[in-house]
Amino acid sequence: MARHGCINGTLDDSKYSSPMPIIGVYIAIATSVCFFSILFDVISGFRNRKRWLPCRFFSLNSVTLTLLAIASKIPVDLTTKMPSAQDQLSKLTGTTLICICMGFLMPSLGINRGSENWSNVLALSILVVTLVVNICIQLHTGVIILFRGEHMIMLCCMMLLLLAYFVATYDINSQKGITVDLNKDRFKKGEGSMLQRLKLCYLHAYHSNPQIEICKDIDYASTSVLCIVSSVVLLQAAVRCFIKKNLMFPCNGLSDYEWSTWIIVGTQIATILIGSIGTCFRFFTLVHHIKPESLGLSWADQDLDVIYENPLLAISLKYAFVGFPIYLLYVAFFFVNILIYITCIVVSVIGEMWSGERNMDEIEEFSHLIHEGEQGLEGWILRNCVADMKRWMELNKNDSANHNTKQLLSKYCSLDGTLLANLKDLANANKAYEASSLSMVLLTKIATVCSDSAFGASLTTVFSETYEVIHFVERKMRFTSFENKRKYVLAKAAMEEPSSRDDLLEVFNISDTEASQLIVDIHQVTNVLGRMKDALPADLVQQELGIITDFIRRRDHISIQELHDCIEHLFVDMLNDFLTQLPNAIYKEITESSPEDYENAIRFSLKLLWKVESLEAFVHWSYPIETNITNLITSGSNGELIGATQV
Repeated sequence: MARHGCINGTLDDSKYSSPMPIIGVYIAIATSVCFFSILFDVISGFRNRKRWLPCRFFSLNSVTLTLLAIASKIPVDLTTKMPSAQDQLSKLTGTTLICICMGFLMPSLGINRGSENWSNVLALSILVVTLVVNICIQLHTGVIILFRGEHMIMLCCMMLLLLAYFVATYDINSQKGITVDLNKDRFKKGEGSMLQRLKLCYLHAYHSNPQIEICKDIDYASTSVLCIVSSVVLLQAAVRCFIKKNLMFPCNGLSDYEWSTWIIVGTQIATILIGSIGTCFRFFTLVHHIKPESLGLSWADQDLDVIYENPLLAISLKYAFVGFPIYLLYVAFFFVNILIYITCIVVSVIGEMWSGERNMDEIEEFSHLIHEGEQGLEGWILRNCVADMKRWMELNKNDSANHNTKQLLSKYCSLDGTLLANLKDLANANKAYEASSLSMVLLTKIATVCSDSAFGASLTTVFSETYEVIHFVERKMRFTSFENKRKYVLAKAAMEEPSSRDDLLEVFNISDTEASQLIVDIHQVTNVLGRMKDALPADLVQQELGIITDFIRRRDHISIQELHDCIEHLFVDMLNDFLTQLPNAIYKEITESSPEDYENAIRFSLKLLWKVESLEAFVHWSYPIETNITNLITSGSNGELIGATQV
């Protein structure tokens, strides 16, 4: 490694700027990550028909803030010379990138928890304030020569966006708890089947999604306008730079970033374009459905209530050095909001001329969820709710348990689970025993070894069909100890292990001669069952396998068919033991979900209900005692299905 020091008393700095092009590539890579993250969210929003483009991948978190800090490296560089027009433009693109990303990221405040939101907004504030101070210094020292007016506009937009972040964070954190409490109360005290209640909760959760609430708010509408202004300002600066570049070169030469400046400018302009498209699409999608008469000019200054309701801020406004900047920002917001109001009127008139009035017939059943005076935007969101729920229910109805599961449950539906009760009595001689997913997996392995392949494959198929429900119930109702969690992990591993009969015979050290006798000789089966446990290492799998095999052997079966019936009956008892607890597991999932996870919890619960809807006649469901829920799918004594057609 070369060493450089002083030469004749002068510091040798000839190599100091040599890494700068590589740093420029690093900046471009960070910007490209932001580009593809935004692109993913835009594509995902269109694919899922959520035209407010929720932030899923590109959200306000530590990773995103780090990427933005890297991408804004050039605007905060105080000393590197920027002599050419493209160098000066790179300063502006880096500043505009922060503005556009702030506008695109704002809905992601709805997916984070309150304390996390405030910490992220404070971290964003540090980044923005640092950027603003550094640009002001460069404007004063002459590092920024071109686009000085554009930089001033960007700084104003950035500060307004930051103010909107604080107001939006305050609003959304206050609203989340109220919304979830209302949803839980609707589920607990509603009427009808669990499916009907979940449908109402689904609609209300979708309708009250925190990201939608932020997009509907005036703060986000204002940020969208600011993003449009930022994009237009950058566009005219870029056009001037590329068309009149021969007249705009302020000085000769290039910066230390050299050729990497063009890469930085290209990636940042591409990111700004995709971010602007996404932000503007959100804005015009929602504005198109806002009724101007429900908006009112009072919407323009409603955010002042946030200040007046806070005693510390209200007192601080009495002092000119604090109050004047805040009032100045709100004056700017006032004019921005008037512009939004005019835009709503224009877009609403054009929309009515183009598409005509939409009727509300398809959502009449749920029209009570719409607030008075907000039928335009609220009605559009509710129509999207209904359409999304129909698609989701229809998709999962096709994935419901098939003929094999129904046939197996119907075969033993008149029995009361005596085999599982006897198994628990036998196992409880040593310690408390509870059937688990591991028990069912091992039972399918026993059936495969001790019978022909068709019988074992049938049980394995049924278990695969119902595994998602079994796992959900086990996770919500039985993860009370480390051992239960360990059993679930082992069950997943056992399912992925060799499942063909030949592979299992090798695992349990059963010879081909013995294997051929297992299908016809019940005594040989009994002997093999006694040896299966000894072929495994001492762990939970061996312990569970030993309990099940000992129980089967003590039944003293006189024929292979009787053994098959015993295994099948025990399997159905275990399956029923899980299915019975599904309503309680769903109730626990809904009532314990956080505001950020509530919508996903509702969607997943609906998915499970449709998965078992064909099994309702064969399972004795256990319902939560805190509610008056009496059934899952059916309603009334006639057993008529409440399907997607009633939505």
